[in-house]
Amino acid sequence: MRAWKGVLDTLVRERRSRLVGYAYLISGDRPTAEDLVHDAIIRTFSRARRLEDVDRAEAYVRRTILTQYLNRRSSQEVARAKQHLLVERDAAPADEHAGEHDAVVSALRELPARQRACVVLRHVEELSTAETAERMGVSEGAVKRYLHDAVARLRDLLGDLRSMDDEPESIAVSAPRRGAR
Repeated sequence: MRAWKGVLDTLVRERRSRLVGYAYLISGDRPTAEDLVHDAIIRTFSRARRLEDVDRAEAYVRRTILTQYLNRRSSQEVARAKQHLLVERDAAPADEHAGEHDAVVSALRELPARQRACVVLRHVEELSTAETAERMGVSEGAVKRYLHDAVARLRDLLGDLRSMDDEPESIAVSAPRRGAR
């Protein structure tokens, strides 16, 4: 078996749910998240790349998910407008933070795509401002502006849950987190 096949197998078997969680935070709904992960894995492994370890492959797939999301935002808006006709809503998480989770996900859905991506990369993925800028292909100043506008909007939508500037963990979502940076 070629090395990439083993990496692909391990990625899908062990890390797919984390990738779907990441895509869910960015996209705002589960069907779109599933599609983003599926498409990102296909795009990643359909070209000859040296992906011989799972961590590198996961990072590449995450980058592809983000790029796909940002590039196809307009088509997602059209699909989301019609989604209620086809798909039932996901069941609410069964834990004490279910209300917070629903409120945060709903508020994230209200943000423009780039603001939402900045919030997820900065506060969930715990990337630095420079890393977020590099991942998104924008300047650090743009990231700071997106975050400033997003945090202000989230405060308007969520009220005063906890300060997002002080505690990155204040976004209460049910998504696995990568190792600390």
